[in-house]
Amino acid sequence: MNLAIVEGVRPTLMPEGTEIERKILGTSFDIKWYGLIKPEEYKTVLEDLDAVIVRPGTPFSKEMIFSLKRARVIVSLGVGYDHICLEAANEKHIPVCNVPPDYGTEEVADSTVAMILAHQRKIFLFNYCSDSSDTVDWDWRIHIPNTRTRHVQVGIVGLGRIGTAVALRLKAFGYNIAFYDPYLPRGTEKSLGLERFHKLELLLKSSDVISIHTPLTRETIGMIGEQFLGMLKDKAILINTARGGIFKNVKVIYDFMKRSLGVRVGTDVWPDEPPDKNPLLDAWRNRETWLGDRLIVCPHSAFYSEEAIREIRAFAAEIVLTVLRGGKPYNIVNGVNS
Repeated sequence: MNLAIVEGVRPTLMPEGTEIERKILGTSFDIKWYGLIKPEEYKTVLEDLDAVIVRPGTPFSKEMIFSLKRARVIVSLGVGYDHICLEAANEKHIPVCNVPPDYGTEEVADSTVAMILAHQRKIFLFNYCSDSSDTVDWDWRIHIPNTRTRHVQVGIVGLGRIGTAVALRLKAFGYNIAFYDPYLPRGTEKSLGLERFHKLELLLKSSDVISIHTPLTRETIGMIGEQFLGMLKDKAILINTARGGIFKNVKVIYDFMKRSLGVRVGTDVWPDEPPDKNPLLDAWRNRETWLGDRLIVCPHSAFYSEEAIREIRAFAAEIVLTVLRGGKPYNIVNGVNS
């Protein structure tokens, strides 16, 4: 049986090659490992595949899917699946599956909490000023106010696995935790001891920190736009460790931060990755005075640990093995079950 793993051009998740996949799939599989597949290679590379694993951020287009002649499953090497043309997969009756966020729950939750604490306690500002040769900067008073944690409300948008992990971590620190998630059953808030908002607008207007933990769907794509940002408090902290497409675009964040000089943002994701040159990143890199320490940027690394990478790859390979042995696919995202 033939499997192709398509990773794209970003730094590889497979520094040791296909060792993990081969251990799970065994010797009956011929595993090919690609960066990008060129259009002129579609026929020769894709036609004889029984399964494909595609890394998020690497497009798997309609033309590529229609080049598949006998494939029985396409697996996203991660949670996101918007890089795969679901309409074409549906037409070809090929199930598309993803890896659930279990693999990076701890890592993303920890990264989120780290960003919130760094912003609230102004760690990067103190660190930068402490390195100054000007002795006047060796003084905590120039960076007030700095609010006690128990007086800070964190609003979580999306209380799934990661959102819940963030809530429990922050609760231990003494934060007041509220959330908005219209898809959870009644009583969830009682079992976790959290405050629940049934309107997103009310959560945004009342929270000091907003942390995003939703998938990228038709409902959430571009959700963080002018209207969303306009409802935040003057000194709100906005954290996005979910999906870059939840931002409407980088310009709306730039304009908002330029206009609202008390707002802080921490993001692990961008609408386009790696991001194109833009004024917000330029201001961040140049430490422009108006922006200062108010932006924390990470290169989509919140999910990362060596353990998490092994789990992602193993889970994807296990889905392939299950389907090609005649079992039912799981974690289907396009509704095709064959």
